[in-house]
Amino acid sequence: MSLISLAVKNNAAFLLPEIPDPSLAPMATKILFVFTCASLWVGLSGALQEIVKEMPIYVRERLVNLSLPAYLGSKVAVLSAIAIAQSLLISLVIMIAFKSPSPEMIPWAIGLTITSFLTLLASYSLGLLVSSVVQNISQANSALPLLLIPQIIFSGVLFKSEGASKIIAWFMLSRWSIGAYGALVNINALIPEQKKFPDGSLMPQPFEPSAVYDATWSNLSLNWGILLVHIVVCLTAAGWFQKRKDIC
Repeated sequence: MSLISLAVKNNAAFLLPEIPDPSLAPMATKILFVFTCASLWVGLSGALQEIVKEMPIYVRERLVNLSLPAYLGSKVAVLSAIAIAQSLLISLVIMIAFKSPSPEMIPWAIGLTITSFLTLLASYSLGLLVSSVVQNISQANSALPLLLIPQIIFSGVLFKSEGASKIIAWFMLSRWSIGAYGALVNINALIPEQKKFPDGSLMPQPFEPSAVYDATWSNLSLNWGILLVHIVVCLTAAGWFQKRKDIC
């Protein structure tokens, strides 16, 4: 996170400028996209081996009545504690590196920390799901790029989501993470008003307003809510796959 401040000289990228700047919204979106990608990478890489590396121990302990909910619950508890510490650290670095915006919905520090935490926990949950499916640590490590690349492609930042890609994006953690970050910053407000040519036609904009970044409680809560749904679905599926490994 701190390296971004070296690459981006404008530490006020999240603030509405006095003079309209058409490059500000794309820059802010790219910075937020890096926040999302960093959280996804940390979460996935931290959880992909959590279950598969313990399979011999797990199978033996299940034979002596190890509770599956207790086993998964212990994983979630530890990873949640780590996610809280990581989200606080991420928020601290971001607030030091960049001037803080003033969202009308919720204080920036709180909204930033919640979004980072949910992104991390959702990534951990997806990592646990994959860890419960793969057969060995080598497969778990190989799955990391296969999980990250679609998150990048269908986030809606590098490419506009339309048609089938828009549907696929609904299943990507990145789509909802960047949506929450963008709503807090209010990306749409950073976009200057569209100018007109003398003939009355509108000048093309390098960055168009999107409902994904609407600075409303309904949009922010939707993004957070979908991240929570991802967490529940992934953990439920992980439990189901683990249950299938039981020796009758």
